[in-house]
Amino acid sequence: MSPFSPLLVLVVREAGLRSTLIARLSMAGADLVTIDNIDDPRIQRWLAKGPVLILDQAALQAREGGEAALRADPRWRAITVIGGVAENPAYPPHIPAADAATEIEAMLPGWGYPER
Repeated sequence: MSPFSPLLVLVVREAGLRSTLIARLSMAGADLVTIDNIDDPRIQRWLAKGPVLILDQAALQAREGGEAALRADPRWRAITVIGGVAENPAYPPHIPAADAATEIEAMLPGWGYPER
């Protein structure tokens, strides 16, 4: 893992989308892990990496408190939701699943990854 770039934490339930994201983001130089639960205790070990949460709408809906709870969670440098409609149009952004890999790859420089 790069000492200067955040760790991307993927919580994506759909296997095909998860595989596509892992492949594309890894090839773009991103450091990433996948988890099944936003409250996974391993996240505490990753806080020094300023983790960025990328989750799908299903994971967001499973989160107690929903989008408001995520916005209030201080663990995440940034959050991006795949699918659905944002409660707050300012943050976190919701992106369509059909082009999620391309859109997230374009976000990498804003999170501290070098331009490609």
